[in-house]
Amino acid sequence: MIMFIDRDREIEKLLEIAKSGKSELVLVYGRRRVGKSRLLTEFSKKVNSLYLISDLSENILDIFAKQIGEEFVRFNDWDDFFEYISKCKYDVIIIDEFQYLYDINKTWPSILQRWWEKLKHANKKIILSGSLISTIYKIAMGHGSALYGRKTYEMNVKPLKFRDIHGFFPGYNAEEIVEAYSILGGVPRYLEEFDSEKKIKENIEERILDKNSFLYNEPFNLLFEEFRYPAPYITILSEIAAGYTRFADISSKSLIAGTKLPKYLLVLERAGLIRKSIPVTEKRQKSKTTRYKVADMFYNFWFNFVFTNKSSLEQGKVSWISSLISRDLNSYVGRCFEEICIQFVADSGIKYTRIGSWWHKDKEINIVAIDDNSKSILFGECKWKNNVDAGSVLKDLKEKATHVEWNAGMRKENYIIFAKSFSNLVNEGNVMCIELKDIIKSFAKPDN
Repeated sequence: MIMFIDRDREIEKLLEIAKSGKSELVLVYGRRRVGKSRLLTEFSKKVNSLYLISDLSENILDIFAKQIGEEFVRFNDWDDFFEYISKCKYDVIIIDEFQYLYDINKTWPSILQRWWEKLKHANKKIILSGSLISTIYKIAMGHGSALYGRKTYEMNVKPLKFRDIHGFFPGYNAEEIVEAYSILGGVPRYLEEFDSEKKIKENIEERILDKNSFLYNEPFNLLFEEFRYPAPYITILSEIAAGYTRFADISSKSLIAGTKLPKYLLVLERAGLIRKSIPVTEKRQKSKTTRYKVADMFYNFWFNFVFTNKSSLEQGKVSWISSLISRDLNSYVGRCFEEICIQFVADSGIKYTRIGSWWHKDKEINIVAIDDNSKSILFGECKWKNNVDAGSVLKDLKEKATHVEWNAGMRKENYIIFAKSFSNLVNEGNVMCIELKDIIKSFAKPDN
């Protein structure tokens, strides 16, 4: 199934740029498989555009000439190419996977920089799209890079949220949709792999654990493409996925010195593969309270269940590993369910200054959302269970809330409890009980 879902805001912004009365140099970036090329091809249909896609071929200028497809168009060098761009009939010029041009010719960004001064007077819109975040940061985003300060707009195309994925799984019930999202995350290319006419277990076996499947080695393949020396990044991701989320623990388990670890963590964070967080009530990062998480759900699943069992899977023991996954899947999905609930709160229409989690020593609250202006705070608990006793959960949640030192005595407190279903509800004005069916109903929307 090939789908194009929920990129309305991105399309709208690109159309706004296309209609601007000035030249534009736009950077569109994001991790592989996230749907950048599909976004740009859909956008290109709506405007007078030229769409070019780069690769590592040494004769890329000849390839570009063929992609343009006009008689007598030939490029002897990059000056010929940009001369054509400045005078061509197209208003918008899209160069996809442009980071390969840098790999072929390290001076390419400088050539574009020089020509941009001329192109600005031609009212051209140039859109550069790329996937290798480490390379893109070097040539277009980092301070001192050739294109730094010259871009008129940059767009980070991110994975889809839970609210956007329902159209991929027309045959799944609410629980199965949550399970599929917890396994695959929001990358469209991964979501297309599951067949909702088949059970989750069957999809895992056929589309992830099978050595010949696309997803079996996908994280390895992308890490080897993104990084020249991927070993330390693989080690860090595996340790964070295993639950070692503090800086000291990651350093100790990965055997990467604390002086070198920040660089690796920063690169993984830029690539969107991990994220660091602090208790939501704190405004400054402290090494003792900072935690790291694998941001991409499929990478998290893969490092938890595929990477750790690679030896057995290479021996063809798919059924055995599948049974181990089935045993632990509910607990794994429960942790991912917290992210879905945070997304629900963020989309609730109530504006919060900050939304996240809170922890201190042995106390932890799944969701805490605060509004500094009104001094209101929302405490939330997520239970991936049926027939939850909301009263009991609320009692524990209120006790933990007393340990949160934020505007104590002056704040307005509200509570929200999420569950698959409840055995009883709480009848208090400042308490909401949200069942899975309510989340699905809130997020579901007509197919595009």
